[in-house]
Amino acid sequence: MGSINPLVDIYNSISLNYGLPAGGEDIDTFAGNLRLTKAVGGEHFLALGDDEADNALPGEICYLDDEGAVCRSWNWRDGQRTMLTEQTKNAFLIIESVDPERGEVLDTATQKLAELSEKYLGGTAQVLLVTKENPEISLD
Repeated sequence: MGSINPLVDIYNSISLNYGLPAGGEDIDTFAGNLRLTKAVGGEHFLALGDDEADNALPGEICYLDDEGAVCRSWNWRDGQRTMLTEQTKNAFLIIESVDPERGEVLDTATQKLAELSEKYLGGTAQVLLVTKENPEISLD
């Protein structure tokens, strides 16, 4: 896997080391609130590297904002509109696990992601967990 940019390289290394899907988006490009939900279908989406829109499918799990899909298929397909760049100042990094038996791995991976991001890129990281019991977080 080649280098993309330092922040993407960090979360890709975490994903590979811990076997969990990881991704990231530029918070400053969000339109309104970000939500993880089932798409109704047709939410606008332009994937990284694509020239034509490939909109969300009905029932697909997506991260959505007020302009459309941010990521499709959980955090698997990243979009151009919210992608992380060398100019990103505020990032939303995602590590996902739906397996309750991997909770400890998820905790370790998120802490390591925060640690490496702060160490190599500066700034501060905040680790927040969305669960069935805690379905909402605030990005301050």
